[in-house]
Parts: sequence; C-alpha cells; structure tokens
Amino acid sequence: MDVTTHAHVEIDLNAIQANATAIKTHSQGQLIAVVKADAYGHGAIPVAEALQTIADMFAVATVQEGIELRKAGIQKPILTLFSPLPDLAEDIVFYDLTPAVDNFTLAQKLNKAVKDGKPRSQRASTERVKVHVDVNTGMNRCGVRYTEAAEFLKKLKTLPHLEVGGIFTHFATADETDKSFAHLQLDRFSSVLTSILNVPMKHAANSAAALAMPESHFDAVRPGLSLYGIYPADEKPIQLQPALTWKARVGWVDFIEQGEGVSYGLTYQAPSQTRVAGIQVGFGDGYPRPLLGIGEVLIGGKRCRIIGSICMDMMVVQLESSDNVAVGDEVVLIGKQGSEEITIYEVAERANTIPYEILISIAKRVNRIYS
Repeated sequence: MDVTTHAHVEIDLNAIQANATAIKTHSQGQLIAVVKADAYGHGAIPVAEALQTIADMFAVATVQEGIELRKAGIQKPILTLFSPLPDLAEDIVFYDLTPAVDNFTLAQKLNKAVKDGKPRSQRASTERVKVHVDVNTGMNRCGVRYTEAAEFLKKLKTLPHLEVGGIFTHFATADETDKSFAHLQLDRFSSVLTSILNVPMKHAANSAAALAMPESHFDAVRPGLSLYGIYPADEKPIQLQPALTWKARVGWVDFIEQGEGVSYGLTYQAPSQTRVAGIQVGFGDGYPRPLLGIGEVLIGGKRCRIIGSICMDMMVVQLESSDNVAVGDEVVLIGKQGSEEITIYEVAERANTIPYEILISIAKRVNRIYS
C-alpha cells in the first residue's frame, strides 16, 4: 500500500521498548506487558515481538487474542486478564494460554481437557495447565470475592491437572488523585495473600499503580497504556516516550465564499471568503466525530481548526489565506510537526473521552508503519 494515499500511523517500537525497560526498572520486578485490543491500537504482534526480550509475560483480554500471538510465534507465557468462557477450555490448553480463573466450572473444564489428552500444541507438553486466580477486591466486574478466595484456591487444588501459577486483582481507582479506595483494595488483596501459600506470582499494579503505588508492585506489574508512552494519571515518576504519530494528507484546497457552508448539513457558515482544505481522514478511520468545530490538526507546523461535520472519510479545516498549503501535504492529527504538537491527551479531552478510546478506535484501514 502507498501510505501517501491515506491516513497512516507511525509507531516507534524503540520507544515502546524504552518505556517497558523504564517501567521494569522502576518497579524492580517482572513485567507483564498488556497487549490487548491490538496493543491499544499499536499492533499486538509487532509490539509483542519487540518486547520478547523485555517482558516476562504478555496479557490479553480474550482467548482469540492469545491464539493470534501464539500463531505469530510468541513464546512467552500469555495471560488472559479475564476468565474465559468454559467452552474455550480446549483452545486454552491446546495453545498453552494461562487463563484467569474466577469460577470452578472453567477450572473443571480445563482439568478435563488435560485429563482427556486433547490434542496439544508442540509448546503445551506438560500434564498441567497453569491458571491465575482473579480476586475481586472491590472493582466488581469479575473475579472471586476476596472473602472467598482462600477457599476457592483450596478447591482448585483438588484438580490434579491444574497448577495455580499466579493470583491477582484489578484496581478501580489507581489513576485517581484520591487513592484511598485503591489502598483498601490493596489491603483486601494482602489479606488474601496472608492466607495462602506457594503461589509463585502475585500481581495487582496496572499502569497507574506501577508508576505511583510502589507498595502494589508485588512480583510483577501489568502496564498497558504506559507502555505506549501515555501517562494514566498526573504522576510522572519516570520519562515515557509517546510511540504513536497519526498522519494524513491534504486531498483538496479551495476558497469558499461568505455564507457558504461546509460538509454534511452545512453546519459551518463562512463569515467571509475562507480558504479551506479537505483532509483524507474521518470517523471511518477512528477520528472522533465530536471534534467538529473544536478539534485541530497541524499543517505546515501550524494549527488548523476543523470546520463542518466530520465525515466517514474526510474532514475540512480552515486555512489562513496566506497559507502555502497544497494537495498531498502532510497533516498531523496526533504528534509533532515543527515546533507544534497535538497530544493524545488534548484530542481525548476535546472529544470528552480518554486516551485509551482514541488509540483503540484507530481503524484497521489506517496503515501502521513501524520503525
């Protein structure tokens, strides 16, 4: 594909490696690199390949995401962060995935899949499947309730083909200034740990906790957003490098006369003769539609305001009459151009959302270029 014909993102794998190394050094433990949702839009396979010598384990949201990594040749352990449906037990065993477990039905199905000698991949050669127990300490969306976790672990030990390789919890408010509830969750998780023995890996810290709550680091941390150079909260104890730049091209340049409208619905009316440019990117590429009238892009190192409705494949921006802009010129949606920068924080705030959503919304048709 000729990347000059459409929007594309440039992804700096060296920056992701540097971020992972900085986080691992900061936390002084193992690193579980979260590459769910196609590595937050950065590309799960290229990111995992870049981190194979740094990460101790990878984490995904679904069994299918884990299978894709295995088929791509990723050899490190792969954790599913949420308990899969029991009918996926055979796939989990075959591809040697490490599932979160929060219900005994899944545990029984996994045990049976190993016991029955279902076909195994070359990697999955042991007679037991490793699992990590997900403990609900107050986020209340998944997990075994912390008051029942010790008993649940005892029950798992009755299944001879299961091995509890880890235990973990999810923080609900670690990215907030007030971390009182995060500390309550930490206390609850610690109370579970005091009542169990011989679980090799204990982990709780997402990106926010990995950066700002050293008491939550345990044996490993689970950074997601911070791997990609984005701070989840105000705390910035280490230097992170943004890994993604989103670019497009100018597809059309013209003047519109006073009173003329722009785009669907003609919601923008030109107050006077106005020079405009059509940009070949839209909500079909994942650019937030609510940014009409308030979003900006960079052309020639200058900020240009988006006017009129953002279409599926195009948007229009206002130029100065003296701007030397031509068809084919580079447009930066997120990133630096000259001395100006539009950060993902700015885009997310103007769209009334969070950086996570902006990243994972960048469509598949937007080509990824790696360096």
